[in-house]
Amino acid sequence: MNLSRFSEVNRSRCEAPDGFAHRLSSWSLSDWMTATLGELGEAANVVKKLNRVRDDMERFNMGIAADVLRDQLADELADAAIYLDLMCQAAGLDLSTIMAAKFNKTSKKHGCPILFEDAP
Repeated sequence: MNLSRFSEVNRSRCEAPDGFAHRLSSWSLSDWMTATLGELGEAANVVKKLNRVRDDMERFNMGIAADVLRDQLADELADAAIYLDLMCQAAGLDLSTIMAAKFNKTSKKHGCPILFEDAP
């Protein structure tokens, strides 16, 4: 998937009258951060349940199987990534650009030759 294209479609759905009809500017960066962290909190709760599976404490998971929990984790992490992308756009940032630039900066800092060649 092309992350820049995803961002275009993500914003379109967010703002479209037949989507969520929610302009990016209608929320502050604090609102976007809160939404993103809310989804990460939900993901953390699923990880807690997966840890119970790992530790043979599944009886505390209300009968939810590990494969169902992994599916739930995937959904919550995807929700968090979607909100993170929208928050970046609300801040005037392109997520794919800043990710690649930070990846390269960290690789160089640690002497690692693995870089994204198309990053600034």
